[in-house]
Amino acid sequence: MSAYGEFLPDLEAAFQDVAISALGQAEVVTAQRLDTPPPQYQGAYLGLVALQGALQIGIASDEAGCQILSKGLMGMTDADPPLPDGELADAFCEIVNIVAGGFKAKVRERSGNLQLGLPVFFRGPAQPTEHTAVKVAVVKMGPVSAALLLVFPRGNGQG
Repeated sequence: MSAYGEFLPDLEAAFQDVAISALGQAEVVTAQRLDTPPPQYQGAYLGLVALQGALQIGIASDEAGCQILSKGLMGMTDADPPLPDGELADAFCEIVNIVAGGFKAKVRERSGNLQLGLPVFFRGPAQPTEHTAVKVAVVKMGPVSAALLLVFPRGNGQG
């Protein structure tokens, strides 16, 4: 099985598909890859489990980016009033859920059958530890920057 850290381009591709088809974004460009996400970001994680192990994917942005992406999912524009916290969290969890479905399809041959968990909204960054690694792709969509995250056991990938 491939190391989970090698799946970052697959996560980028799955996010790009969703951003263009469902979030109203014209283009998604990967600006950089990091081992820790920007600290001011918030977003959603979703766990994926296979017989070979588990990993989590995440999508995070600043407050304005979360609003723009969530409104895009709901067919709203930036001119619409801000979404309340609960609606924003629900919409962002749905975004990560949709991206997870596309990601699962892209890595199926290398990862085996992944089972999707439930998405959860968070504030603040994922922190690498002695036992977990984090790989981050920072993507840009016009004025929006977002971080795509892979969190996985250090024994099952780079880090």
